[in-house]
Amino acid sequence: MPRALGTFVKLREGEKLSRYHYYLQLPDLLMDVVERDPTAPEAERLAQLAHSFAHDLLNLAVLASRLLWYEALTPDMSRSPDLVAVGTDAESFFLFLKAACDLFAEMTVEVAFDAGMKGQVPSGSFDELARWVRNNPGRIDPGFHFLARELEWFDELHGIRTNLAHRGYDTLVYTDRVRFSFFTAPFGRIETRLLREDRGLPARSDRHTLTPLLPFVKRLIQSTLRVSDEIAAAFLARLGLQGPSKTHALCGVYVPALHGLDSYEPPVESPRLKIIADCLQKCEEYLTASKFGFPDGHWWQFLIALSDHFGTCPTYIGRFGEGPRDVLVDWKIIFLIDGKRFGIVAREMIGTEKMWLKGAHENLEEFGSDAQLARTVLVARRANPPFATGGVETAGFPLVVADQASVAAREAFELLRK
Repeated sequence: MPRALGTFVKLREGEKLSRYHYYLQLPDLLMDVVERDPTAPEAERLAQLAHSFAHDLLNLAVLASRLLWYEALTPDMSRSPDLVAVGTDAESFFLFLKAACDLFAEMTVEVAFDAGMKGQVPSGSFDELARWVRNNPGRIDPGFHFLARELEWFDELHGIRTNLAHRGYDTLVYTDRVRFSFFTAPFGRIETRLLREDRGLPARSDRHTLTPLLPFVKRLIQSTLRVSDEIAAAFLARLGLQGPSKTHALCGVYVPALHGLDSYEPPVESPRLKIIADCLQKCEEYLTASKFGFPDGHWWQFLIALSDHFGTCPTYIGRFGEGPRDVLVDWKIIFLIDGKRFGIVAREMIGTEKMWLKGAHENLEEFGSDAQLARTVLVARRANPPFATGGVETAGFPLVVADQASVAAREAFELLRK
């Protein structure tokens, strides 16, 4: 489990980044400057900006978790009411991401300009700063001239945010039961034009193009973080530093969603999508599914691949027991096929000593007896130490050791159904 529900943390000595961490170079660098001299006049403001940017990303992580969750459930016809929440979450995503981008302006003014210049440079919004740099290239360090670039992705984000916040636009979300698409429009204006048409008056009809939602938000956030890294590099040169310490990171229960968004690929229609939706229904909410590795972690991929082989979702998905460093201890899964029950116990690691294997065998048999299972199998990602000559067959009971989820699922299925 993460050490925090959701915050920007200073990593402890020896602490390694996990799926519950997300590293951001820019706020890490700002906190390095603060820690180097916390008595400096600008220290408090730099710390505020670092934490504010991190907080915006944590908010985006929560929204990303919801968007990933809802889209994976959309093959279920009963989930149509989710579209209302998806529209709200999408609008919130655009607003928070624009707020994060606007912080780039204030960060740049704090670091790139001397005190006498700060009041002359716009610090309230990223688009205003970019316009100022285009018009005043001689008044800023050349290392920051990249801010003057025309950024198509930012123009799109800025336009959507302005329309939503100031021009009466709303977001409409559509699902084809595979993925979400969206468009924004001034629906009050549209309704007025329909009323005019009903009265026989001429009215302009506008066509709106649907945009795939998750690929769009993925592109926006990745583009934002690329600019963030460019600004960090310019700060390093300006401050004469070698590099960030890499000792500050986001940490929290929803942070895995940022990794999930990074690895997101648009789904393709297939029977697997219904299986994924059914497995998510068993989990009931995102945080439970996230513990299993949803959407791209090893054990989630194992669960879905095994369900593919059986052609159905498990009837029982047990709690995800975790040891130190988020290591899976014992995860019990049961399938019901043709009136027979098949059970799996999953672990991150197993021992290979005779006494350890004897205990594991006894626990597997007890699970089979208590749950009235026709067959059981123990599945692990690795063995420590590795098996000697003879491999897993020497264990004396059904055992799979494989670090690839698809391989582990296939071998487990073969042992259960042979």
